[in-house]
Amino acid sequence: MEARLAGTDASTSSPERAPGGVVADYVMAPGTPWAGPVTRGHVLRLIAVEGQQVGDFVCFNLRRPDEKFSPPNTAILNKTVRLTIGHTLYSDEASAMFTIVADSVGLHDVLAGACSKYTNKLRYGVGDSANCRDNLASVLEPYGIGWKDVPYAFNIFMNVPIGADNSVKIEEPISRAGDYIDLRAEMDCLVAISNCPQVLNACNAYRLKPLRVIVYEPAEGSGGRGDHPRRIHAPGLPGT
Repeated sequence: MEARLAGTDASTSSPERAPGGVVADYVMAPGTPWAGPVTRGHVLRLIAVEGQQVGDFVCFNLRRPDEKFSPPNTAILNKTVRLTIGHTLYSDEASAMFTIVADSVGLHDVLAGACSKYTNKLRYGVGDSANCRDNLASVLEPYGIGWKDVPYAFNIFMNVPIGADNSVKIEEPISRAGDYIDLRAEMDCLVAISNCPQVLNACNAYRLKPLRVIVYEPAEGSGGRGDHPRRIHAPGLPGT
């Protein structure tokens, strides 16, 4: 497991208390998806209620949904696969979609995509299993977005280390109860999140747990930053 290094202690601030006016507040039951609009300048906070639970995050231009999140553009334009405070999520047209403005973990993934019934069948021999691709497609269908149009995800709280031999593997998350990430919208976006239902590998430490989504309008002068976030650096990936 990746080491969690000491950072600024955020224990005196509550992630449930958003620094601004709350627009939406939703607890995602284990294994379920959520979708909704996030207006430019508003911040989406995702909270690991119990820790060690991954949220697969995708987004689209709300006004023109054929423009969507791109993991390759995000990695190459940030010059790292280790995204944390100050990094930007980019679209397939290289437009800025979200900026990370607070992050109490500092360990997320843009390599592993999203689990599907096809990858679960190939890797584990399990057919018709719950998966993030189907979750995301189910909540995006009302917006006219089909399964094939769902992009690969920014996997929040997911731990996918790269070994010295350039191998990759999925390990248990290092997130703890109450950890969170804040993403400020740089355009009007449609967001979908799958509270990952994967139990066939270590992605969620073999037990599904809730996540909480809070969308808020930052208080004047806050710049969209969270309350006293920790910035944690963990070794093992480029960009650390």
